[in-house]
Amino acid sequence: MFYKFNLFFLLLFSLNGLIEAQEYSITSDKIEINTDIDRIIYEDNVSFESENVTFKADKLIVIESTDEFYATGNPIKISFFDGYEYIEGEAAKVEIKNDDLILSESVSIIKSGNKIKSESLVIKLKR
Repeated sequence: MFYKFNLFFLLLFSLNGLIEAQEYSITSDKIEINTDIDRIIYEDNVSFESENVTFKADKLIVIESTDEFYATGNPIKISFFDGYEYIEGEAAKVEIKNDDLILSESVSIIKSGNKIKSESLVIKLKR
């Protein structure tokens, strides 16, 4: 019981610091934290929200040391700000790394009323 109690507070403290420091929020049904390899895996009903990007996915892997995000879903519903307007779309894979938002596999977005389809799309995110 004591182990579960400490694990809960460690998880709560880790996630709280993560959300405040990085200015994003993640929720899911299951969370697995591996401190040995600096990785958090969120699974089932994953919801990611930040100032510029919002999406819903099946699975999200966060590498904390590099602040990289890798999401998969069938499809991932996403909304992001390109610097001028919010764009909605979907893709099978979403990556966020080095201030880039990378959508891949069956990408479909609507920008300024125009539907755009591609196998990959890279957006430079503004901070």
